[in-house]
Amino acid sequence: MTSTRSLSGLACALLVACGGGSDEGAPGSGGQASGGAGGATGGAGGAGGAGGIAGSAGVGGSAGIAGAAGISGSGGSGGAPPNCTPSTTYGLDGEAWKPDGRLLDWAWAGYRTGNVPLPTPASPAKSVTDFGATPDDSTDDTQAFLAAIAGTPSGVITIPAGKFVISERLEIKKSNLVLRGAGRDKTTLYLPKALGDVYGLTFNSAGQSNWSFSGGFITVQGSIGGAALANVTANAKRGEKQLSVSSSAGFTKGQWVRLLQTDVGGGLLKLFHEGYYPGDVDEDTGKTVFKFASPIAAVESGKITLERPLPLDVNTTFTPELRAFTPSVKEVGVEHLTMEFAGTPYPGHFKEHGYNAIYFQGVSDSWVRDVAVLNSDYGVNLGGSFFCTVTDVVLDTNFDRGSLTGHHGLNAGGGADLWFTKFDVKKRFIHDLTVDNYAFATVFSDGKGVDIDMDHHGRGNYGTLFSALDLGAGNRPFASGGTAPLRMPHSGARSTYWNLTAGKDITLPATDFGPLLTFVSVRGSTGTASPDWMVENIPPAALCQKDLHAAMLKKRGP
Repeated sequence: MTSTRSLSGLACALLVACGGGSDEGAPGSGGQASGGAGGATGGAGGAGGAGGIAGSAGVGGSAGIAGAAGISGSGGSGGAPPNCTPSTTYGLDGEAWKPDGRLLDWAWAGYRTGNVPLPTPASPAKSVTDFGATPDDSTDDTQAFLAAIAGTPSGVITIPAGKFVISERLEIKKSNLVLRGAGRDKTTLYLPKALGDVYGLTFNSAGQSNWSFSGGFITVQGSIGGAALANVTANAKRGEKQLSVSSSAGFTKGQWVRLLQTDVGGGLLKLFHEGYYPGDVDEDTGKTVFKFASPIAAVESGKITLERPLPLDVNTTFTPELRAFTPSVKEVGVEHLTMEFAGTPYPGHFKEHGYNAIYFQGVSDSWVRDVAVLNSDYGVNLGGSFFCTVTDVVLDTNFDRGSLTGHHGLNAGGGADLWFTKFDVKKRFIHDLTVDNYAFATVFSDGKGVDIDMDHHGRGNYGTLFSALDLGAGNRPFASGGTAPLRMPHSGARSTYWNLTAGKDITLPATDFGPLLTFVSVRGSTGTASPDWMVENIPPAALCQKDLHAAMLKKRGP
């Protein structure tokens, strides 16, 4: 991954719609261009014109890809519909998508796989005021909130309008419970202390605080378990659905299962990077780092078929096994409120005292909705969790914490199929949107921020989708953390960037940022591309799918 090819030149066959590789067709006729050195793309159809004709192969290159019809033109033979230009990776309506292709199937991310609305349970309901909480009186309401959580087996805990003082962690360790305010502009939980003030502040030998990476004043704690069902007895390729198993007894159609693989000698982490990174023996060996959940589509003797295609190869070297998917905590919601921390200057990277808002650990099918977080070190952190949705979250300050206001804004680590959407990161964190620690198929969509960085924190984050985002100023889109060499490269394979805009052209990351990355309608897309990357410079207004995740959800259906 050491290519120095410029995107502004006639690059390679993977580079679609390069600035110097195609000509725009004149109005009323299809564009046509010959491939340049290494192969260029066919021209896009002009306004009112038919589809462009595929460019012929240049010296040493492959033929260019056929240009689509102009935005207001009619589709020619094989051309796109008149009002959009399809990506070659997805097509007009998903027909170009392949289970073993560049793009993952992100239509499973989010609460209950994203294709049902978030619930709004009404009962049974209890109010924190039933347990002694009083708004707007400056007294500590913590014990009343803790009593409400303990005294509500399931249902809804309502928090009326007003400000409530919370000075200890609120922990939820059971399913089917919603913590609901009257609206983020009406209900405020005021947090005068940091977790370090309450539970102790320590620093490790590297100078990192014990609250730099985890913990939250609202903590939802569970585990993802399930009995062992069978071993996988034969290798299977990415994109396939059928697995050979030691026994198919006990499996039923529609049953949810977890497919697990355990690293041996760093080989599994190498697979997360499609062979571009050798893995680290000391940190990876013996860890079950591949965790994939799917319903079963069919059962036959010695075989099962999953509903979802495999996102990664299955290899018996990694002792693949199937277990039941049995979360201990699910159907938990935190919604319609503001969490306001005391105004304090941000102490700096790894020096955080623990002004951490919401932390989900080992949770499934749960959500955060319509929440504002002010003056935090950490906004919303989902660790080891599956099928959760975070929506309509605002991260901001009402106190000058400095130019960088916290550590992590929205974070996904160690889980899969998590969906962050409709967020607004109004102040800069060191890491605004983070994927870390084998996070798989995370989706960030339809969000915005003042100057967002998409933090790929290493450790095999795989197949992340960033779709329909306004990155704000655009000064640091790919600024990423993680410690070299153990955690590098920053991104695992198959991260995808779809319809991203900013206040200026977006510079692509360094060529060793990660393998098999895909960039579609990323403003400007300036810089140098690795040979295995794909870049399609389709104007956003012409792109057929403004939000790839939404398109995939719609195609999958309920």
